[in-house]
Amino acid sequence: MWNTMEAFENGIQKQQPGLVILDMDGWKHESERFCGLMQQHSIRWLGISSERIFQTAYRALRFRAEDVLFRPFSPSDLIKRIQQLRFQLRNDKRYFASNTAEESDSFDIDYPDLFLTERKHASPITMVAFLTPHLETLPLVYNALQRYSFTGKNRIFTLSNFILCVQETQETDVFQEEYHTFLASWKERMDEPVAIVIKTASTEDSLKKTYQQTRQLMRRIFFEGYDIILAENEQMSSQEMDPFLTPLEQRQWIEMLEKRNTKAIRDWVEREFLTFQQPYPDAEIVRIRLTSVLAQIRRYMKSYNLQTGSWEATYHNVFQQIVHKPVIYEIVQELLEFTTGLFLQDHEQLQEGSRTLVEKARELIESNYWDAQWNLAACAETLRINKSTLSRRFAAESGQSFRDTLHQVRIQEAKRLLQETNLSLEEVARLTGYSHQTYFNAKFKQLEVCTPSAYRSGL
Repeated sequence: MWNTMEAFENGIQKQQPGLVILDMDGWKHESERFCGLMQQHSIRWLGISSERIFQTAYRALRFRAEDVLFRPFSPSDLIKRIQQLRFQLRNDKRYFASNTAEESDSFDIDYPDLFLTERKHASPITMVAFLTPHLETLPLVYNALQRYSFTGKNRIFTLSNFILCVQETQETDVFQEEYHTFLASWKERMDEPVAIVIKTASTEDSLKKTYQQTRQLMRRIFFEGYDIILAENEQMSSQEMDPFLTPLEQRQWIEMLEKRNTKAIRDWVEREFLTFQQPYPDAEIVRIRLTSVLAQIRRYMKSYNLQTGSWEATYHNVFQQIVHKPVIYEIVQELLEFTTGLFLQDHEQLQEGSRTLVEKARELIESNYWDAQWNLAACAETLRINKSTLSRRFAAESGQSFRDTLHQVRIQEAKRLLQETNLSLEEVARLTGYSHQTYFNAKFKQLEVCTPSAYRSGL
């Protein structure tokens, strides 16, 4: 322990520590000098503080702290964070040593090995896919992976709808620790769902075959959802499934629809599509079977002359959800909400109700955009309506999703703050509902085709 800057400077000259823990409450006026020493000697540091305020977090970010722990925290919290940092430091040293040793070989895997050649790698490898339901989030995932310290050699590949990391295979428990830590870190910083799929290659398989097996394993996300880690080392198989309704099932649907038996329909759909066990069927076959169900609902719409206006738009929206939505549970909810709506309201009532609902939702967005935790579910709860119903009606009436509208309102307010104030970009992000500046920058650039700093400098 050092109580003065002079003692600290002498100490690091002699000991060259890999990590320093700073009591930020005691050294407020020495921050610039302290952090200059950290950068000069390439030392990582962890802050602790009793002041859970924005200024403390800002100072930590500005001077590149690994993290800040706010009192009161348990000894186990501190020990866990130090162990993670020690783990990363050890990996950095291993990586440096392996890349500077003369006998070290480069990690020579490239895109053709995934798609064209039948080459096998000399040492065991593992492929890890990172997926998110929103493709605009992929650049953020890529940036996070670039900054993260993984064990051993690796290469990151960017593909159209996911990021692939190819690594030298290490011990299983090391992999589990690394990827659980990455997922936890991601969820702390971003409000975007992500799934991690891990496939360890067999010594007999080519890189191309392992990549194909990884793609096959990714299909499990359709059944199990996001914010999970999926790992599989054995050959996977698929359950056989008829993509079309049998004549008996068609008669069942005709009877359930004619009787408007909502409970029977819900029981049938949930039993058919939400009770899958491994090995799962092919996700595309399941989507075809869902469209077969939708075809029966379409017949009902035609019988009751419900093929115009808002009903027709809603029908096509449900069809698109079946084809493109990444998780089956969300598709089933959309289908059941649509079917129930057909029974409860006629076309004119739905159209008028949608317009009123959208107006109320927009008012709530304008009132709550600043809250990073406020979302579709919170809005639906306020309006006393199912969030799937709100999402569907909002999109049908306004022509864009609730999520996109919320981001547009937030970025519009951010533009006003950038124009009229001298607030820092971190403060602007916080005041407009973004808990992390990286996410704010990405959304701003997506909507305005320039960064917030470029927008401000161009005024």
